[in-house]
Amino acid sequence: MLVDEPQVHEPERRVVSTPPTAGARRAPIWRQRRVLIGGLGTLVLATIAVVVLSASATPPPPAAAPAPAALIAHGQVLPVQQARVGTVNGGQVQQLDAILGSEVSAQTPLAWVIGPSGTEIVTAPFSGSVTNVLVHAGDTLVPGATIAVVANMHALQVETSDVDEFLVGHVSVGQRVQVTVDALDNLALAGIVTNVALLPQTAASGSQAYPVIVSLSGVPPAVHAGMSVRMTLPD
Repeated sequence: MLVDEPQVHEPERRVVSTPPTAGARRAPIWRQRRVLIGGLGTLVLATIAVVVLSASATPPPPAAAPAPAALIAHGQVLPVQQARVGTVNGGQVQQLDAILGSEVSAQTPLAWVIGPSGTEIVTAPFSGSVTNVLVHAGDTLVPGATIAVVANMHALQVETSDVDEFLVGHVSVGQRVQVTVDALDNLALAGIVTNVALLPQTAASGSQAYPVIVSLSGVPPAVHAGMSVRMTLPD
């Protein structure tokens, strides 16, 4: 006879959830927001740093080339026509009609000189002004001595004094230049080069220069012969 064995029932297991401890509580919302904001700030700072590093890595644009220095020559305002008038044979000045500052016409007598060959009449070569008288009546002169200087003061030009071998290559006949008068608050005048010497001349100081003549147009009355000027040459 079979006897059924009694069935053994295992006790039912129940999962009991343990309530969270005080230390494991969920972080408050304000702390979570603080962490989020801090993360965004770090991201922004990192982005700015990348932009700054990229900008610093970009080479700066090349600097503009400096403007070339202007070429300057110096000179003096002089009459277009000027002549030293003197005696050919020499002798004694019998009469002197040359008066400083007076206006004369061509062939006007300036002096009578009595010499070995008779009386020599010294006349003005062209119309102009007597700018200098170097003798007196009664003086005895050697042949070729200067009696007076006559100049046409109504037409003025500039003659340079320091165009050396380095500057002469930048000057040519017909070239337009600017002339500045120092004594008249740097008054600017327009000029045209009319002559460039082929050979240099030696000054009293021993330096050599090529004389350059510049014709002036529209010269105001304030500009006088003998004034110093600066001439700007194009490079």
